[in-house]
Amino acid sequence: MTSTPFKPYWEPVGGPVNPEQTDPYSWVFFVVAQIAGRHRPIAVVSSLGDNMLDETLQGYRLTAACQRIITIFTDRTNHPAIRAELALAAAYYTRDGNHEYRQEPVELPELNRKYCQLALRRRHWDCTSVWEFPFIAACLLQGVGFDAQEGFTSAAHPEPLGTVYRDTSIEWGMVVVDITNLDAVRYGIVGFPVGQMRFVSSAREERNPPLIHGGFAFIPGELRLVDEVRPRTAMSAAEYIAKFKHSYWIVDNLNNVDDIYSRRDNIKKLLDPIPLIDAVAMDLVWPQKEDILPSLANLLISPPTSNRSLPDEAITNLIQSTFNMENFDVTIFDQVRAIPNFQDLLWRYLVQHSAQLSSSRSAGQLIRLAFDNQEHLGLEQLKNLTAEAISVALGMPEMRKVTSISFCIDSIWSTPAQLVDVLSRADTLQEIYFLQNPTRESDALSAQLFEELAARPQILRRTKVMFAGAYSAALRLRFWLPTIPKGIASNVANIVQVAPLNVFPVQQILARYAHLRTNKIDYKGVYLGDALLKPERFAAGFLIYLHSLVQSWGTANAKAQLFSFSSAPASLAADPLTSAEVSPILAENFAILAQNFAIYAERIAMDNDKCWPRVRDLVPGGWTVVVSLDTHWDIEAARSRDPERHAMSHFIRYAFVRARQQRIVVDPPPLTPPGQDELEVVGLKDFLNATAPEVDLAIIDRRLDDIAKGLVDRPYEGTLPLGIEPISVLSQADAAGILLGGLEDARKVKEHLRALMEEKLELYVWRFWDAYFD
Repeated sequence: MTSTPFKPYWEPVGGPVNPEQTDPYSWVFFVVAQIAGRHRPIAVVSSLGDNMLDETLQGYRLTAACQRIITIFTDRTNHPAIRAELALAAAYYTRDGNHEYRQEPVELPELNRKYCQLALRRRHWDCTSVWEFPFIAACLLQGVGFDAQEGFTSAAHPEPLGTVYRDTSIEWGMVVVDITNLDAVRYGIVGFPVGQMRFVSSAREERNPPLIHGGFAFIPGELRLVDEVRPRTAMSAAEYIAKFKHSYWIVDNLNNVDDIYSRRDNIKKLLDPIPLIDAVAMDLVWPQKEDILPSLANLLISPPTSNRSLPDEAITNLIQSTFNMENFDVTIFDQVRAIPNFQDLLWRYLVQHSAQLSSSRSAGQLIRLAFDNQEHLGLEQLKNLTAEAISVALGMPEMRKVTSISFCIDSIWSTPAQLVDVLSRADTLQEIYFLQNPTRESDALSAQLFEELAARPQILRRTKVMFAGAYSAALRLRFWLPTIPKGIASNVANIVQVAPLNVFPVQQILARYAHLRTNKIDYKGVYLGDALLKPERFAAGFLIYLHSLVQSWGTANAKAQLFSFSSAPASLAADPLTSAEVSPILAENFAILAQNFAIYAERIAMDNDKCWPRVRDLVPGGWTVVVSLDTHWDIEAARSRDPERHAMSHFIRYAFVRARQQRIVVDPPPLTPPGQDELEVVGLKDFLNATAPEVDLAIIDRRLDDIAKGLVDRPYEGTLPLGIEPISVLSQADAAGILLGGLEDARKVKEHLRALMEEKLELYVWRFWDAYFD
């Protein structure tokens, strides 16, 4: 009887005693949607792990990122913009009607966590490519980059749509989020164990394994995937935690374990009911070996149909007969409008033949028929649209129900002024979405439209306005919002921002931090002019900012803390854990704090913390928020060396300030702190009472109490002295003193920033270079 021949194999080093297996070190996140029969990528973001565990998305942090992403995509305030970009995606992926487009596959960097590869892990940000679907990409980037519940920030990097995941990688895992149905978003985690492995080449080597002592094997291993068979299935968050034996609390946090478990158990409860993706949702982003992805595939999606029913033929002929008319009597459609699929057929015909529309008035009448009795007017797929056609459609009595509108501004054959003039007369509109073509080459048109709207602030005051260019510019690390209104020369000293302060009242934040035992004072500025935040929406983000201030100060990825403003609840009454309206990312801050700035900062011997935006002069119409993060150091507790006593505790003081009558300038700053007659100082409730009196101020008290409790209950926090509150409003004298210190520091930072920007000027599209530095 012949024996079975020995087959070489790989086995974990240490065997069952100490396999040392772990999950992927870095993760790539895909948002997909079913378009023309296949789940196609709409946005891709990576999170590259670091040697520091607190910079790596593993365990609880990965599940928290999944929950945050799902929160953002299920928040109904984001749905109109998401649906509009998905409509553009349908045209993007189905070129010439029935032909499929696929991107060139892009491979993720193959790294090895065993070796120091810091240079490879510092990835350059793509500042050249225009992101195809910037709103959805911004949603994903913020879901990955910021944990609003814990205040953690994580590495997040946008990737090309052609990026693919390979299950042969020892570095990468994958998360896929399916937004085909926004009312039932799905997700799934894919990752395989990685461990030290040794190759067993013979039966003799199998019979004589390496010596194991105390769970450690005295033999070097090779880092490899443990699973030889890797099924194409996705895990839930609970399955992922169980598979890789993670805990829902971080090892460092030895105190308040019950509270940590409670908070993080909320994540698990929120994710448990979310359905998992089907395997087909991963077909394009996780291609199989036999699936060859061409860069430009003129593949026929579906053959054109020639067999149409008689009613369809009649409707098509009737529609076609109106195209060459200047005006027509809509009653000729009365009989065919009773056909169930009339509006769908009419809309498909308009999309397919929109370039042939010769009459703006007749186009408006057809649009009215296609959207009769609807509340949203989604025109983003029309290629040849005029302001007159929109005016005709909106001006009809049957369209009085329309409260929101979306269109692709690159496809409108009218000037920004003409378009804004039409929108200003549509008094029923509450939301306006300015989309841009996925294949565009510039985001400048969004800025031009905003300038026109800023000249008529009543539109901005009564409507929610979304500009695709604002999101795209931030993703490209570029400025987008000009700072000088038309007619003012760039050398005029009296420079103001275009965003009207009577609509978006907060100019900036000046944050101060006193270092322990060194007496060194650091300031950081946050410019808010390009965030386009109305008072209540700013307040919702500001509360998250305060909540995360201690956790995120000084982290390597502190720029992600800016997401507290651009992904906050639309209402103060909403729960930040389950609500997140996405607004423009603070582009100027995001660009200046970008990772590639650190490299140039080192070249000119400048601390990266000194790279923050230019502080604007305080003008009577705008507010500046002063924040002070202070530390109490208990000397007795430090000397006792008692592990139960904590020497350090943080407390936050803040104030909303504004110049009463005259501008307070940055350069040169005042010689003495502004007095009470020069500077108004109030708390959050008084600010809202002045700018948004409709807000229930009792909500503010509850939210501030929650933040204060979080400061006191933080692990490794000591007890504050009697009389010091965890969070309080600065006095007028203290606010004025901190403001003066911030203005003095801002003057120095401006010169540092000028040198830095001159080093890398091509990062920016900035029409008013001289104005930016006064």
